[in-house]
Amino acid sequence: MTEAEAAAYLEGSQVAWTMTLRECLKHLDIGGNLEARYAALAAERRATIAALRGVCEEYGDNDWSDDLHLADVVEKHLHRNLRADQ
Repeated sequence: MTEAEAAAYLEGSQVAWTMTLRECLKHLDIGGNLEARYAALAAERRATIAALRGVCEEYGDNDWSDDLHLADVVEKHLHRNLRADQ
């Protein structure tokens, strides 16, 4: 398996687990359940990272780790590249 194939497999696995988590969260009353809120936020973050990876691939760069603050991803790896293209 090539490095690109391994990365694609890992990303696909993360997407599948995130979708499973989202489906579970639909059936929970999150209300005051702090753990469920954290899980919902984690699922939202994974979806946001996946969306940013796609946009950065086309308009920026993907030279960032998944644990980078999302505002830094937008500013340093997307916005700067968009601004440079103008």
